[in-house]
Amino acid sequence: MSSQRNPMFDVLKGLGIISVIVSHVYRGGTDPLAVFLREICMWCVPMFFMVQGYFMSGPRNYLQSSWKKITKTYVPYLYWAVAYGVFYWITVGKTFTLMDLILGKTALHLYYMFYYMLFALLCPLLYLLPRALRVGTLFFMLFSNVAINVILEISRTYHISILSWTGPNPFKWWGFIAIGMLLAEYPVIKEYITKHARAFAWGAVAVFIFGLVEPYLNNTVGYLFNKGALFPLSIGLTLALAIYYSTTNPIGVKYLSYIGNRTLGIYLGHFFLVDPLRKILSHDRALAALLILLLCLAAKEIKDRFLERMRSRSTMEAKA
Repeated sequence: MSSQRNPMFDVLKGLGIISVIVSHVYRGGTDPLAVFLREICMWCVPMFFMVQGYFMSGPRNYLQSSWKKITKTYVPYLYWAVAYGVFYWITVGKTFTLMDLILGKTALHLYYMFYYMLFALLCPLLYLLPRALRVGTLFFMLFSNVAINVILEISRTYHISILSWTGPNPFKWWGFIAIGMLLAEYPVIKEYITKHARAFAWGAVAVFIFGLVEPYLNNTVGYLFNKGALFPLSIGLTLALAIYYSTTNPIGVKYLSYIGNRTLGIYLGHFFLVDPLRKILSHDRALAALLILLLCLAAKEIKDRFLERMRSRSTMEAKA
């Protein structure tokens, strides 16, 4: 794995957004396949945070870079959050507040954007700390995240109230940001993994299998992101895929990179299609997931081509 950007990261995002679609299409299903796919698909949100952490940069031009992140990512999200809010208000009478928009509560999947922006705006400030203190903080974030998830798992398993807070909980996610940032802090780790790629790949697969199987053995299947097994599940699968897609000519790299470069648009828009296609194709949910992906890609391609044509026309008019 290289410290420079390579297609592997786009492939991870592409596989991640496919997992998001699949998990939403199969949500609520109680058959073994639906449950199994939902368990696997939990890897994707931690992966997105790990990738975000890996590319986290210091606070150089902090105000300018922060404003760019807000306008390029959060403002488009707010448009979609309002659209979802209005849609569900009209169709099912569900009302929403300003805080629902900010926190991503107008649709099931939008919570991610709140945490993404929270980390994007605050984590660069960690680079103002001395390196030893910053690394210590990152390890604290990691281990406290594991502890929080174990506590949440115990609470759900034994029906006891340990953490009563029901509001935003960045402690459920900041450990994954920390993993990505720690990996960037220690390039020697990446070099060592590269030199022993095969051994690490098999080890990552074993870790992933443990994270997938443990909830079945411990009767914690379906706890979503409230369990300790989320860490071996997501870390193992992410590392295994990263190693494989850093090799020569891996399967599907071009197509998955294409999808990965359109992750934000697919993420924001796909949920409008989920429920209608789930109902229409109730006996073939895999086809529903595929159609959702293809329709989102087509919509994004049409939008990009339209905007490119408008820019070209504006350029020609300016020259004339």
